Parts: sequence; structure tokens; C-alpha cells
Amino acid sequence: MKKNLRTPDKAKGHRKGRLTPTRLVASLAAFVLLIGVGSAVFSQSPGQGPAPARNGKKYQASQEIIFDQASGKLRKPTTEETQALVDQVSVLTNRSSEGLTVNRQASGMKSMSLEGRLGGVVLGRANADGTTEVRCVFTMEEAAEFLGLEEVTTPNE
Repeated sequence: MKKNLRTPDKAKGHRKGRLTPTRLVASLAAFVLLIGVGSAVFSQSPGQGPAPARNGKKYQASQEIIFDQASGKLRKPTTEETQALVDQVSVLTNRSSEGLTVNRQASGMKSMSLEGRLGGVVLGRANADGTTEVRCVFTMEEAAEFLGLEEVTTPNE
């Protein structure tokens, strides 16, 4: 009688290179972030200086969070990338109820479409060791802190 001699890893279903749930979430978050930034970058006209947010604040990158495919190294986002990122995250973290309308149903119940507002936003940033760090944020301030964006103040403020 022949015994099936499997290694413990194979017996548990672990295979080298298998996509774990953590890697899947990190990959998806990075993909969503890159798609959002990419689409926003190509729809923006290039600008100079710090990126202004919709709330009038300006931000500049202080951390290397972008993996450069060409060099294989981390780099800071460009001014245009920072602008696109700030614009996108500002919209996604909109906590205002302004412009939202209440609908009364036939049953007397009231409902409101949140139009994509008031939810969390999953962000990802590249790390030097090749991994991706992921965080869910609810405000532009939380996003700026996680992404290493610093608010730029002018001397008149």
C-alpha cells in the first residue's frame, strides 16, 4: 500500500506565490488608487507649485509613495499627480450634506441618496520594501497625513 506523502504546506493548500487575502486587498487598493490618480492626471492641465484642494488649501508631497516602474525606486508624486490626488480624494471625502434631498416614500418613510458621500475611502501607498500599505480614511486631513501631503501656507495667512 502506497502512502500519500505530502508536505505540510501542500496538505494545508498553501502554494508558493499564492495570492493571500491581504495581498489581494492591497493590490486592489493600489489598483483603484492608481486608476483614480491616472484618470485625474490625464484630465488635468499641468500646473506649477503646490496642489490646491477644493477647500482652497494647497498641498505638496513630503514622502516617496509612488513606485517608479522605470527606475524601480520610490519617488515623490509630481505636482500634477499631487493635484490629481488631492482633487480626487477631496471629492471622495466630501462629508457635506449640502445639495442632498430627502425623498418621502408612499409608506411615509424618508430616504436620501448620499451620492457617494459620507463613506470611507481606501488608499494605498508603496513602501520601500515593495509592499503596499493600505488605510481607510474619512477626511481629507486623514488622507493627507497618510499620503505624506503637507499643507502649504502663504505668508499672508
